[in-house]
Amino acid sequence: GILGAFRCQPGVDELVIGKRRGLMRICAEEGATVFTGWFFGTTDMLTVVQDPFGIMETVSRKLQAGMLLCYGRWYLPIPRRIAVTLSYDFYQIKEKNASPTQEELNKLHDEVYGGLKRVHEKHKIYAGYPDRTLIVT
Repeated sequence: GILGAFRCQPGVDELVIGKRRGLMRICAEEGATVFTGWFFGTTDMLTVVQDPFGIMETVSRKLQAGMLLCYGRWYLPIPRRIAVTLSYDFYQIKEKNASPTQEELNKLHDEVYGGLKRVHEKHKIYAGYPDRTLIVT
């Protein structure tokens, strides 16, 4: 989302979700298999110009569109040549739940994104980023 775009920094792997649980609710109601994935290297392709006062972020939220300034090679909006590696995991929901409680949704959220963090930790060495940690906020 917009907040995730503004928190994007080279060398930092962060997934911004917040308190949203709508996707987890749908998955619990349907008994779906949830596939989670992380692309290593995408945050290093472009550098997002950080606004220290948060003006661009506020305007972007009001307009519901990302108003970002970013640059890559030669300070142009051309991505740097970075190897991108996909790491993924899946979580099978055992049974459908027509009306999951907030506690059940939070537990499902922790299990799904906890699995993504475990896969991230396992594959970061093979992807060439041994010093990275995935931050889920």
